[in-house]
Amino acid sequence: MRTAVEMARAVAERRVTPAELIEEAVRRAEEWQPATNAFSQLHGDEALDRARFLEPSGGPLLGVPVAVKDLFDVAGWETTGCCAGYRGRIASRDSEAVRRLRAAGAVVIGKTNQHELAAGATNQVSACGPTWNPWDRTRITGGSSGGSGAAVAAGVVPIALGTDTGGSIRIPASLCGTVGLKASFGAVSLEGVMPLSPSMDTVGPLAGSVADAAVAFTVLGGGRPEEHMSAAGLRVGVLGGVFEEAAVPEVLAARERARDALAGAGASMVDGIGDLRYDPETWARIAWTELFAAHRDLLDEGFEALHPWTRDFLEQGRGWGEPVRQRSLGEALAVRRAFDEMLQRADVLLAPVTPTPAISADVREVTLGDGRVLDIRRGAISLLTRPVNLAGLPAVSVPAGWSEEGLPLGVQLIGRPGDEKSLLVAAGAIELSGMHEPRVPEPAG
Repeated sequence: MRTAVEMARAVAERRVTPAELIEEAVRRAEEWQPATNAFSQLHGDEALDRARFLEPSGGPLLGVPVAVKDLFDVAGWETTGCCAGYRGRIASRDSEAVRRLRAAGAVVIGKTNQHELAAGATNQVSACGPTWNPWDRTRITGGSSGGSGAAVAAGVVPIALGTDTGGSIRIPASLCGTVGLKASFGAVSLEGVMPLSPSMDTVGPLAGSVADAAVAFTVLGGGRPEEHMSAAGLRVGVLGGVFEEAAVPEVLAARERARDALAGAGASMVDGIGDLRYDPETWARIAWTELFAAHRDLLDEGFEALHPWTRDFLEQGRGWGEPVRQRSLGEALAVRRAFDEMLQRADVLLAPVTPTPAISADVREVTLGDGRVLDIRRGAISLLTRPVNLAGLPAVSVPAGWSEEGLPLGVQLIGRPGDEKSLLVAAGAIELSGMHEPRVPEPAG
């Protein structure tokens, strides 16, 4: 019984109690914590108390254990963004996303570790210490929702909340081997979520299956579950340009397997879909300027508590200022127009998530498929995810096989604003194809 759908069904049929599910989740969280450091806070006793008093009338996530990134307000708990400068900051009420999860019957067992202030893609920079990949404890989870990715991959919880501003859901989902849904900009409430870049921030689930991601998104968005759909008839285009050039061969091979799986499910493949080019610094100029606007006090009051990389990003944002941000927002519109043009010919776009599988934690530069070498601080890991945030589009990362070293590989599917449904259908077709052999990591592995 590993999926949220299975857990909720078992509770409804009285084959298991919510308390039993929460006890098992907390036990696994404690067992895995020394290996992954996936949690910044674990509230097992409180979660168990909530589980014992759940209303039996239910909800789609009745009794399901979940975790949330340390950007989300949970009443009575700290919201730090894994930044020492925000320690002692206690939330007075739940964020809207957490409120909706609880209304659906879910039980929050704790908060997950993240990259400091969500300002990075490795999850190695955190006041709570680095997060480690369940598949190889020397490698990164990706970030900034890396703790959520690790918690789901390790089977602690079937669903964990993340945020995605430049790839922060999709990257850890891909590197840890889970499903990760970045919703359309504005589709899920950001009320009670610590900001990084409000013009690009989005909320979404990391989950162990496409069905669980779909249920979580339905709960978060307040909509009703869609009727079953088939991938037959979906038009799928394979992205070129930087999405082709940056990826190493085994990542491209995973993309091709996903392409074949979609074609086998009846999707029609659209050739020559497009050659997207963009300036990666466009994203940085928007994000760091807005980061500074949201957290400027840390440069004065919490300066010593910040990691040097985070300080640098805040200083860059202060130096660029509003004129640079406005100019960059105009450049983001050009990225959106390029995507819109491609999405007139295809319903879904297929691309790699990251240029490489999970890298070692001591690596500071990444060699791309075309031989270029990029610094991880300058967007090497998020090179293929940032344009989707600039365009405000929905995207989902889905597992697509394993590397030669036994590391998960993922692909992303990108769609039109508000059309998460088509993305989940396409992701489900990839999942059902069997191209990604399910495996379960072990804490002592």
